[in-house]
Order: sequence, then C-alpha cells, then structure tokens
Amino acid sequence: MTKKILYVYGGPEFHPTEKGGKLLDQILKADGRYQLEMTTDLDAFTRLPGGQYAAVVLYTTGFHDDLTPERERGLTDFVRNGGGFIGIHSAADSFRGSQAYLDMLNGEFLTHPEHHEFKISIADHDHYLTTRMPDFSVYDEMYHLQKFDPAKCTILAQTQWQGKQMPLAYARSYGNGRVVYLANGHTAEVWKHPEFRKLLVRAVAWSGGAELSDKTIRCGLLGYGPAFNMGRGHAGWISDTPGMKPVAMCDASPARVEAAKKELPALEGYFTRLDDMLQMPELDLVVDILPHNLHAPTALQCLNAGKNVILEKPFCITIPEANEMIETARRKGVMLSLFHNRRWDGDYLTIHDILGRGLIGDIFHIECGGGSYSHPGFWWRSDKTISGGVMYDWGAHFIDWVLNLVPSKVAQVTGDFQKRVWNAVSSEDHGEAWIRFENGVTADYWTSSIAALSRPKWLILGTKGAMRCDWKDEIELATVANGIRQDSTVKVTLPGYGSVQYYRNIADHLLMGEELIVKPEQARRVIGVIDAAQRSSQLGHSVTIAEGCE
Repeated sequence: MTKKILYVYGGPEFHPTEKGGKLLDQILKADGRYQLEMTTDLDAFTRLPGGQYAAVVLYTTGFHDDLTPERERGLTDFVRNGGGFIGIHSAADSFRGSQAYLDMLNGEFLTHPEHHEFKISIADHDHYLTTRMPDFSVYDEMYHLQKFDPAKCTILAQTQWQGKQMPLAYARSYGNGRVVYLANGHTAEVWKHPEFRKLLVRAVAWSGGAELSDKTIRCGLLGYGPAFNMGRGHAGWISDTPGMKPVAMCDASPARVEAAKKELPALEGYFTRLDDMLQMPELDLVVDILPHNLHAPTALQCLNAGKNVILEKPFCITIPEANEMIETARRKGVMLSLFHNRRWDGDYLTIHDILGRGLIGDIFHIECGGGSYSHPGFWWRSDKTISGGVMYDWGAHFIDWVLNLVPSKVAQVTGDFQKRVWNAVSSEDHGEAWIRFENGVTADYWTSSIAALSRPKWLILGTKGAMRCDWKDEIELATVANGIRQDSTVKVTLPGYGSVQYYRNIADHLLMGEELIVKPEQARRVIGVIDAAQRSSQLGHSVTIAEGCE
C-alpha cells in the first residue's frame, strides 16, 4: 500500500518550489511506495493531525508571519505525534516569525554565497539516509545557517566554507516524529543529480518510519570460468558493498572449484551442481556468470527456487526466454536484473550531461560501435549456438546505451549480418542494427571482426551541435546552442565500469525497497532489437520489433 506524502510549496519564483514538487512526484512514482499530493494552501497544516499523511515535504520561501497559531499547532503536533517532516533548501528561510517552527527545524537561513560548484561530503555512513552513499559535487546555492545546534541532530552531509564545515543534510527526532533538512535544491542541476534524488527519497522514507535493515544479502556465484576473472570480480564487488556478502560458488568444472577455493577461501560452500547450491540455507541471490545459452535455463531454476537473480550480459538469447524469466520473477516475487554496469561508464555519463545541458539540442541521429580485422578466436563466444552471435557481446552494452539515450519506442529495425572470412567459427563476422524510433530519431550500431578501419565509438548529431568520441577520455563537442559555433574538447573525468554503483543499487533495492535501476523489461528490449535485426537480415527488409520490446 502506498503512503501519502503532502508537498507544500510557494513563494518567489526564484526558487523552483513548484518544479521541485513535480520532479519529486516523478521520483516517488518511479519508486512506487509513495503518493505525492501538492498544495500551496497553508491551511493544509491544520488538517495534518487527521492521520492522512505519513510525512510533509516543505519547499517554500518567505511567509514570515503566515504560520498562524492554528497552522503552527497542526504542523508541530503532527510531527510530535509521529509524523515526518522534510524541509528543502529555503524551508530554512520560511515562517521565521514562528519560533516553534524554527525550533523544530533546528536552524534558520543566514546567508549564501553566489552559486558555485562544491563538494558534498557524507559525514555519517551508518544512517538510513546516507548508507552506501559516496561524496558528490553539485552546482548550487550553498545555504549558511544560524541558530543551528549540532547537538540536537545527526549531521549527515556537509561542505567546507572558509575553514568551517557547513551542514547540508541532517536528521533529528522531534517528539515521536522525525525531521530532515536538506540545504540544497535551488538549481536544476541539483534536482537532476542521482545522489540528491536518493537523499530525497530516503528522507521521505526515514521520516515516515523506515529503519535500516540488519539483514545481509547472501550471494552465490554461478560460473567461475577463467575468462576475464568475472567470478572473482563479482565476489569482490559484492564484498565491497555494505549489506552484501558472497557465500558460495558453483561451477561444473572441478578445476574451477579448486581455483575458487584458493582465490575465495572465506566462502561457506563450493559446488559443482546448481541444485546443491540452491539448497544452501539462507541463500538470497544468485549471480549467473555462465555462457549466454545457459542464462535462461539456469536463471529460471534459481527464480523458481525463490532466489533473486543477477545475470551477466546479455540477458538471454531469445525473446521467449526473456518473457519466461520476467514472468517467473514476477510470479515468485523476486528480483531479476542484468549487470548493465556500463551505464556508469565515464564517457557515457558525460554524454548524458552534455545532452542535459542542451549543448547539442535534440538528438536526431546516432552512430556507434566499432571493430577490427582480427580472428575472433576458438572459444564459446565465437560459437553462435552458445553465444547467440556477434551482437550479443558489446552489442548488449551499446544497444542498452542507445535505448536509454532516446526517450521513444522503437518503430522498426533493419539488420545486416554477414559471414565472409572467418569460416572456421560459426559466429558472424559482421553485424549491424539500424533502428528507427517513433519520434523520428535513427541509430546505427555495428560490430565487426572484418573491419580493417573502424568508426568512432560515438557520433551523435543534434539540432544544435554534435559529439564524437573514441575509446579514450575525451569527447569532441561542436555546439551552436548559443548562436555561434564553438568547437571544444570535453575531458572525461568520471570513473568508468560502474560495478560499485550497480551493486549499491541492488543492495538499496533489496534492503531498502528503492527503485531497481536496471529492470528486466529494459534488458528484454535489447534482446528485442537484436532479434529484430537478425530477422530483418534474413528477410532482406525492415521489421517491427516484438511485442513488449518496443
């Protein structure tokens, strides 16, 4: 059952109080646990003690004397009796004629410097709001407070200003209720930042009574092959995630089991049969690292045993397999996700940032991919019956990237798969998927082992500019967004690979009920595009994508 949250906003337009509420509504709808009601009517405070709401979110400016005794009593009684209160940014510059309100908030606006970028440092990693959160930077208005008593709250995040630590997020008890204050929230950049959004959701949850779980997610590794050391890699990423722990592994090869015993000596179980690992008590999650053709049957076995499942990419090989896994996970009430860790690659996040700033306008065409002229090797990845074909490796990442860059359904796909040179293996030498979206955007991805010259990793054309980048830490940017053409090189400074961020979200989802970022339905869309490209190549014309993969 969803909980109702009241969002009260208003005041001068230089603070985005209404826009913030609309964004919070989107965030909470995606989360799925809360229903937001927005109002500018301050008399709503008088109706709070009726028990209709779990928490109040306040983003107002001014109203110095507008918290009448009835409104003040309604708000403070609501919180004292167990309700939640979240003040955002200029909530500290609101109702300053009410001492009771300021006492509850534990602070009052003093001043702020000009907007600038500054670092937010997490001060307490053991609190509900900030567990597993990293430090991050924002471009915003830095609020300085007066009448703030650190002894009356838990400081969760802070920043430095001229030798002093300024509180940016704190939490406290107020009677039987809970109060959170988040000092940021003036700029659009802050509201777009995933860590600030996480703080918002957690503030709503914690103020409404949520507590940190003391459960540890016990994980098993299915597949410990030597290629890329992915078994050991996943074990390390899991171990580095608070609230998660690798406890078992399984591989059909006794030699790989022995390798795991040497590399991961602290595991509780080592198995050669999946059935045996699934009987291990209190096993919560299985990470499936097997070859592609084994993903669906083994994942279904785990899902039917009531285990949460993470699959290494790709999701599977066929759409019926994807559909069956998604339906089984839904029926069993367990999580199913895909290790799309590359969504946190530095160049990809920088591309998203450039797009969000409007520097190239609206995307209308994307080219991406790459290849080389080299033998694909004699192993399972070059065997089409096992791997699915040439597009199921890097193609899984690139197509996922493209689908997340274009906010539209897929209208049709044209595919081209060619076998011309490396006939000693069964996987194709070259594969291409040309995608047309319903909004008119087109995307062309190819991967090849017979490309003596390759294309850029990314070429993205927009209505006000373009981007081009290769496999290095810079992006060529041309923009006419300001009315004149400007050419520049944007350095990629963000870290890549995303394994830490991915597993943080898995823990946050399973232990705190937060939104799962990589959903199985998204993974199915990637398989849908590959399937459509293969069908198109066989038929010699464009095709529509399968139902549910649009």
